[in-house]
Amino acid sequence: MFMMFKKYWQNTHSKFLLLCLASILMSFQNSVQAQSEFHQLAKETIEKFPVETEFAIGMIIDGKKRFIGFRKTPHGLEQVRNETDVYQIGSITKVMTASILASLANKGKIDLNMDTSQIYDTLYNHEITLKSLANHTSGLNRLPANFAESAIKNQSNPYMNYGQKEFYEFLNSDFELNDIEYNYSNLGYGLLGHSLEKITEKSYEELLQEEIAQPLRMNHTTSNPSKAQNRVKALDAEGYVTAFWTFDAFKGVGGVLSSTSDMLKFLYATTQKTHNGINLSLKETHQISEREAIGLGWHILNTKSGNRWHWQNGAVGGFTSCLVTNPETGNAVVVLSNVSAYHPNMQYIDKLCFDSMQKIEKMSKK
Repeated sequence: MFMMFKKYWQNTHSKFLLLCLASILMSFQNSVQAQSEFHQLAKETIEKFPVETEFAIGMIIDGKKRFIGFRKTPHGLEQVRNETDVYQIGSITKVMTASILASLANKGKIDLNMDTSQIYDTLYNHEITLKSLANHTSGLNRLPANFAESAIKNQSNPYMNYGQKEFYEFLNSDFELNDIEYNYSNLGYGLLGHSLEKITEKSYEELLQEEIAQPLRMNHTTSNPSKAQNRVKALDAEGYVTAFWTFDAFKGVGGVLSSTSDMLKFLYATTQKTHNGINLSLKETHQISEREAIGLGWHILNTKSGNRWHWQNGAVGGFTSCLVTNPETGNAVVVLSNVSAYHPNMQYIDKLCFDSMQKIEKMSKK
């Protein structure tokens, strides 16, 4: 009887080991195939851009982090390790700003429904809450009426000359809110970032570090360009080196610099729910259309395949970026590049990001 049991156990154990081995081999093959597909996507996209273009791509697939880096040289494409290199992330900054707001609200230091008239006397006749600034429902225009006058002085760095003086001139002016429920507004995020500074009596950089970067150990993330190490060269539409955009009054709009490594730490927090402020920022606050909604900073897309993606992109003079996360499946992707916002093919950065996310979601279901 014992011998029969022993033989049965050995056979069962052998079958179990074979099944485990087969599963590991299949997983490895899927991983290799997926890596090849992602590489091909990135290569096809980078070919549309000038020499010296760089892509730094980070992915979270079933909780595991992966990085892909490419640089286009005069001699062809090079695969590079650039996950700690620093890019200007443009309007992805807005997600950071909204996460700071949500973090402070979660700690009871700020009320999301606080009216800005409590911060600025001149806004007494406007109903603008911090929450409405964060979800683009405040009624503010995309840019302040006096922005063009400053931007035209330096078209290659349009925010450089728009400082506190110009910002307060606008806030003190007789402006009107539009009646569109959702209106994407850089002005709104400029006001939100500045409001957070006034309420807390801290700089935007201090808030960024204390509420987001330090808790998540995002060591390459800053709104101070002079602090950033390993900065990637900013390229204009023709592929020539250009300046990083400088943000003064509007740091909360597009002033953050970061790396793919850091952005994956941020995205990981969205999938693992390890940061209470980020968790709050992901919650839907306004329905835009049948398939689109918005949280605090995050745009939310209900895909045709039944997934619910949170996303944001960014575009400045020398950089274009995009990130997508699915907190339910635990998958995410970020693409950072030094493709100019003015390049005619810049929309392919978003396409690369969304196509990659689609592949990731399909892979994780297998």
